[in-house]
Amino acid sequence: MGTTTATTRGRATVGGWLLVATALALVLTASFPTESLLTEVSYLLVSAGAATAAWVGSRRRGPGGGTRRLAVALTLNAVGDLVWQLQDWLAGSTPEVSLADVAYLGSYVALGAALVAHAGGGATSPRERLHALLDAAAVLIAALLVVWQASIGTTLTDDSLTLVSKVVLAAYPVLDVLAVGLVVRAVVLRARLDLRAVLLALGAAAWAASDLGWLLLAAAEGIGDWLSAGWLAGAVGLAAAVWAPPSTAPEHPPTDSVIGHWRVTCAFLPLLVPGIIEFDAWLTGIDVSPLPGLLATVVLTVLVVVRAQRLLADAVHSRADVRSLARRYEALALNSSDAVAVVDPAGVLTSDSASLAELLGQPGQAGRSLPQLLSSIGVDPADVHGVLARATALPGEPVELELRGGHPTGGVVWLGGRAVDLRTDPDVEGIAVNVYDITARKLAEAELAHQAFYDGLTGLANRALFLDHTEQALRRAGRTGSPPIVLCLDLDGFKDVNDSLGHLAGDELLCTIAGRLLGAVRSADTVARLGGDEFAVLLDDTRGGVPLASTLSERLLEVIGEPVELGGHRVRVAASIGIVAADTGATPLSLFRDADIAMYRAKAAGRAQAVVFDPGMRAAALQRIELERELAGALSAGQLRLVYQPVVDLQTECVVGFEALLRWQHPTLGAVGPDRFVPLAEDTGSIVPIGRWVLAEATRTAARWQRDHPSATPLSMAVNVSARQLADGTLLADVAEAVATSGISPSSLVLEVTETALVTDPDAVAEQLLALRGLGVRLALDDFGTGYSSLSYLRQFPVDVLKIDRSFVDLLDGSAEDAAIVHGLVQLGRTLKLEIVAEGVETEAQRDRLRAERCQLAQGWLFAPALEADEAERLLLSRALQTSDPLSQS
Repeated sequence: MGTTTATTRGRATVGGWLLVATALALVLTASFPTESLLTEVSYLLVSAGAATAAWVGSRRRGPGGGTRRLAVALTLNAVGDLVWQLQDWLAGSTPEVSLADVAYLGSYVALGAALVAHAGGGATSPRERLHALLDAAAVLIAALLVVWQASIGTTLTDDSLTLVSKVVLAAYPVLDVLAVGLVVRAVVLRARLDLRAVLLALGAAAWAASDLGWLLLAAAEGIGDWLSAGWLAGAVGLAAAVWAPPSTAPEHPPTDSVIGHWRVTCAFLPLLVPGIIEFDAWLTGIDVSPLPGLLATVVLTVLVVVRAQRLLADAVHSRADVRSLARRYEALALNSSDAVAVVDPAGVLTSDSASLAELLGQPGQAGRSLPQLLSSIGVDPADVHGVLARATALPGEPVELELRGGHPTGGVVWLGGRAVDLRTDPDVEGIAVNVYDITARKLAEAELAHQAFYDGLTGLANRALFLDHTEQALRRAGRTGSPPIVLCLDLDGFKDVNDSLGHLAGDELLCTIAGRLLGAVRSADTVARLGGDEFAVLLDDTRGGVPLASTLSERLLEVIGEPVELGGHRVRVAASIGIVAADTGATPLSLFRDADIAMYRAKAAGRAQAVVFDPGMRAAALQRIELERELAGALSAGQLRLVYQPVVDLQTECVVGFEALLRWQHPTLGAVGPDRFVPLAEDTGSIVPIGRWVLAEATRTAARWQRDHPSATPLSMAVNVSARQLADGTLLADVAEAVATSGISPSSLVLEVTETALVTDPDAVAEQLLALRGLGVRLALDDFGTGYSSLSYLRQFPVDVLKIDRSFVDLLDGSAEDAAIVHGLVQLGRTLKLEIVAEGVETEAQRDRLRAERCQLAQGWLFAPALEADEAERLLLSRALQTSDPLSQS
């Protein structure tokens, strides 16, 4: 790129210096006598310099626009000058016609070709080419008439000249006139006067003037210097045209431009030439033949008539186009949703508007008031005047508008559009108002806004709107000093309804509860559905404080607890409610968080109640989050271990088995109790991989003890199974893999499940337990009587062992009536042929009462606490096993 630029600049410098030298030589030629050697050499240098400059410029500009043909024309002209001068120097005179004339005439032909190429960049349509030909022909005929009367006619009738001389000498003015006509054609076709066109015209005119002067005035004293200067000026002008930059003006300017007036002048002005020539002959007394003038007049008249007809046809065509465009735009406007009207600043229509009439259903004639027309559909005229006022304040700039109205029959109407002040535009001369119906869009926007901020099922506020209202309430509290209160509610028992009666019934229940909540709060309060069966209530302007919120929560618990009819079923649900009052620095999210913490505390405390938040709950929740995070890596970090509590035969107090119990020793938190992390593992789902590890570890330990301490009946190993494990689809495979890998007898593995796990999904749990039973393992019902105790469960589920909870065993230290409960449980197990294991035996009295009731097995601190694996093994070594194992199946 840098090399190309430098080369271009170098060529431009060379061409510039050539033109300067040419101009200097031109001055010298006109300043010194014609016959001087300096003048003659300067003339040749100028001529040759112009040709050289043309070739350099052609290479720089490229071949487009006829620049190369111009260089050829100037080269032929220089050759002709050289030949003519050599003849003069060698022979002392020059003939009237010689070889120089061949070069000169060739230069005119090349000049004509260059002019044709220059015109090629303009209009190319047949109509434009015909018009350019007519305009150029009119000028050409007029010019030919002039040169005929001035030179050609005299030359052709001069008997002293040979035929060749006549033809050659007559050819010069003819070619000059043709060059001028081609210049006119090029200007007309390109529809503009650029610098190159001006230089071409000046060059051709200079040659034509010198040629005519040579023919007419060569004998006059001193005229030869000026003729030579004219020829050189023409050469310089043509060379400069090569260097002239191409114009960047548009190829097709408007028809009413200055060039359009040029074209009309070129078409009609030549008609004056024959008359001027006749008038000049009359003034000078010269007898002029009327025939050339008559012929020229006839031809010019024909050309002018044809040109006038073309102009008339163009005018008719233009008017037809205008009318067609008007009809087209009117049809488009009528069939468009947009209505367009032009009004004055007062809103009065300045022209008819069929599209406005179509939109409004009433006439839209000029003179009617746009505000009044729009008021027919409920638009406030003041709004329309406001739009027009904004438009007039910003001339030429579009002003957007949205106008709200209403149909007389009801319903909202919205008009959108814009207004532009175009009073300075001669084609408009008013304020252009464009309006269209945007009712559907506005209704859709309103619907989207409703969906964004309201629950689609219940119609209550959603989480986003509730947060916004809470934010506003907090701002108001900064001024009023009355902090808002947030209540979070979660329905208790909703899942059972949803699972048993179906999702449609669950949706109906949610809608019913939503209506009850709305009916129980004040109109200024906000009720929201946060998702699922969770709701929230925002109490604004709470001068009653937390007591008011507590009273409201009691009313909410009451209305929620009322029975609901769902598809012929009468169901009841309850709610757990968390209450929090905003304190300094509270945010909507912090209120949500704290109310949610209090709500879960209500659930943990037994449900169907309300709990007011206190900061200690937040600390507990943070501890829970930390514990949850640490529990996620506890298994892989080797922080979990198993301890084993012996199960003994009450009659012999021999160890017949163990229950594997999970323990967590954290490096910084220390020993974390099962009551803290097991429920957390249940909630997070991490109990599934932990339970898989417990099964593998417990069965591997049992297998080793069975090998090292053989007995008639192998030691049993009891492992607790949670509800989450029963719901997971991998428990059956985990148990089978643990039994197969460890090699223990399946009957020595006891899986303990609680009543709570059984009632989660009784049918699915029963199917899962049957599959486990099919592996040969035994099943124990743990903590019997403390949960959703139902005697039917003992018949529905394939249970082998019944474990009496420690809370019942503690009753043995009380009255006889209390001890009767244990008696009943033992008798129930015996009747159902289940093995009975009493948990939490801590006193000899409890042991003796259980022996009296003929309870087979027991475990508790009286016999041994939960032991580490090595301690349990030492216990096995210190006690001899009985030859008969009461855990064997009967």
